[in-house]
Amino acid sequence: MFNLIKKPVGIVSILLSTVLLIFQSCAAPSSTTTIPKEKPTMSVNTIQVVNFNLEGIGHNDFMGVANEVAPNFAPLPGLVSKVWLSDEANNTYGGVYSWQGQGNLDAYRGGELYAGALANNPNFVNLYDKGFDILAGPSAVTANLMDGTPTYIQVVNFNLEGISHDDFMGVANEVASNFAALPGLIQKVWLSDEANNTYGGVYSWSSKEACEAYRSGELYAGALANNPNFTNLSDKGFGVLE
Repeated sequence: MFNLIKKPVGIVSILLSTVLLIFQSCAAPSSTTTIPKEKPTMSVNTIQVVNFNLEGIGHNDFMGVANEVAPNFAPLPGLVSKVWLSDEANNTYGGVYSWQGQGNLDAYRGGELYAGALANNPNFVNLYDKGFDILAGPSAVTANLMDGTPTYIQVVNFNLEGISHDDFMGVANEVASNFAALPGLIQKVWLSDEANNTYGGVYSWSSKEACEAYRSGELYAGALANNPNFTNLSDKGFGVLE
């Protein structure tokens, strides 16, 4: 999986003092602590997708906050990577978290960092937080397709209609190789929330243009847009905050 968490680049001048106090209370010890650039290789079994809108702060303010607090996320137990997301035009931000397991995600949601940085943050409104299991079979086919760091993340969700979870598993395994051949696709992680009948994928693209080419192509039309078994399609794209 990708790991885009980097060391902070400076002190934020606009951050509200109350928010700073919340974040600092969750911070890792002193600024002299070395933040590892990479974590040991770990298996990823759970994906968390978080989105929210900004209120009371702008894009540049959020960029400062993100750089400042990123090291607080880096040591979270079981967190393999977090990709920070930005859709400035639609005032939508968030992250894709890759966890070793659901227990690690649950521990984060129940902790102080989550409460201060997300749940009780007055500058983040309309919070969306969704967890998914990874479909290992098709994800293995579409993993690590090319070298490079993604610059654009596409998050697709839909509900099943007229087919079951097992039917979808069969379809996913059948068509995974078609996605593996897409130009500019670094990887696709296939998602499943069987209990809530929600499925989809997180696509990591080398460029926004590569994603747009996929969206306008036959595979997207046949597998998603015009598929009668996939309803309530949601397709969101984000720039990556490196």
